[in-house]
Order: sequence, then C-alpha cells, then structure tokens
Amino acid sequence: MSVNRQSYLFAREKAGDLGIDQRSCTRVNHAAVCAYRLRLFGRSITWQTWPVLVACVLQMMIAACRVGVSADDADRSVKQYELAVGLQQEGNAPGAFKTLYKALEYNPNNPKAHLLLANLFLLTRDDNPPRNDREAEEHFRKVLEIQAGEYATEESLGSEARNGLGVLYIHQGRHSEAVKELLAAVSDLFNRDAHMAWGNLGWAYLELHNYPKAIDALVRSVRLRRDFCVGHFRLGRAYLATRDYAKAEQALTSAIEADPRCDAFQDAWYLRGEARMNLGNREDARGDFERCVELQAKSEAGKACSRYLAATY
Repeated sequence: MSVNRQSYLFAREKAGDLGIDQRSCTRVNHAAVCAYRLRLFGRSITWQTWPVLVACVLQMMIAACRVGVSADDADRSVKQYELAVGLQQEGNAPGAFKTLYKALEYNPNNPKAHLLLANLFLLTRDDNPPRNDREAEEHFRKVLEIQAGEYATEESLGSEARNGLGVLYIHQGRHSEAVKELLAAVSDLFNRDAHMAWGNLGWAYLELHNYPKAIDALVRSVRLRRDFCVGHFRLGRAYLATRDYAKAEQALTSAIEADPRCDAFQDAWYLRGEARMNLGNREDARGDFERCVELQAKSEAGKACSRYLAATY
C-alpha cells in the first residue's frame, strides 16, 4: 500500500473521530504531505500535536467536500477506470469509452480516466477526425488542469498528457505547437516514458524538416530505450533525408532487429532497401524489398517495394 493511500486511510479514520462525515468526502492528494504528518503523529498524539492533527484533517475534508465527490464515488470511479483499462486491452473500445464516461460521472477530477479517454479518442481519430480530435485535446487539457491544481495526484500524468497533445498536433499538421508540448514533456523530471516524448519530438522536427534537431532528439530517444523500434526507424528517416546512407542503414537495421516483434516493421524494410540501393548494395536491397512485399503486398510500402523490384531486377 502506498504512503499516500495509507495517509488517506489514516486521515479518514481520524476525521470520523472528530465527527466529520467520511462518506461525504473523497481523497485529496494535494494534502498528502499534511496527511503524512497525521500518520506520524497518530501514534503519539499529545497536547502539542493535537492542533496540527485537527487542522490537517479539517483541511483535507473541507477541500474534498468542495468538489462534492464522496469517498465511495471516488472508489467507484477508480474501479470503472480499471475496468476500462482491461476492456481497452481486450480491444473493446466501445466498452472502454462507456466505462470511462461512467468513471467521470462518479469523479470528474479523475485524471487517469481523462488521460485514457483522450488516448482512445486519439487512437480512433480516423473514425471522425473533427470530433475525436476535439475530444482528445479537451481531455488532455483537463489532465493538465487537474495536475496543475489542488487535486493533483501523487504521480505526474502531465508529461503523458503533453506527449499525447504533441502526437495529436503532429497528426493535425500543427508541428510547431507539437514541439512546444513535447519540449515540456521531455523536460519533466517525473516523465517515466521520456523515450516516447523524445521520439515524438524527433518526429515533429522531421515534419518541420529540421533534421539536425530531429537527429538529436531521436538519438536521445533510442539511448533511453534501445529496443524502441519506432525511434530507430525515425532516426533512419532523418539520416536518409540528409543523405547519410550508411547511418540510415545502421538505424533501420536497429529498427528491424531491436526487438523480435520489429521484424514485421514493413516500412523499415522498405527504407533500408532504399538506403542500401543508394550505397550500391543491390542484392541486400533486393532482399529487403522482397521481405517488404512478403509482409503486405497491397500496402503503400508494399506497392513501393514492388515497383523497386520491377524496375531494378
């Protein structure tokens, strides 16, 4: 059990002793430090520590009641969110959407529910780009609002929201805005997935044709996570754009070999074939194009590889 959870339970118990209705209030993480003090004082309450205990408990409960979410509803919101995670992992997007909206009915300030909802809208943006983009941005912004306020959770979700906004803006062609959000994400010391943010920052710079900055960001990305296939792939793209074909071949080889699952990365086979053609390695390039076609002949990359094979061999 985390310190924050233990502190919260301790504070609720003491609130009951003071005659405050525990059921009408929810967990308030912004007062975690205060609650931690309660936990320490709880074993040895004296006339000196009792005023601190009373003040801290009241601070937590008053702030919690301000948003009108009961402890039971807060717990229900968490359970609905956890259910949505499972549904999303099973590929049941409609069920996940429905459950997340239920989670937010119970607790409108559940940042994890907002974050997952935003990501689901982003993942399904092709279904209805105007609506899904609008909803994704709204929920990413809500996470940032919650994390910047008094109801912030103990873990930083802000960097994940900024990373999501960056990806959304890249899809929308708002590349300069994407760079701004992603720079904030990579600067967050609490970012647990910094390799993703650096990789997406490199992607944004690629779209802006700023290849030196793209290469710098993508090198940082793959140093943080050696098996990040997409990072290696984008780095290969950047080297191809600067006509550094040897480094492009090396990066694209890593994109294919960094993880066993990357062997099916069709675009990486295609671009490595291009790099090898430019290096004069025709037979190796041929093998890449054949593998590319084998993976999926009717995709855009598959058709491009077929054209190379037909024109060259």
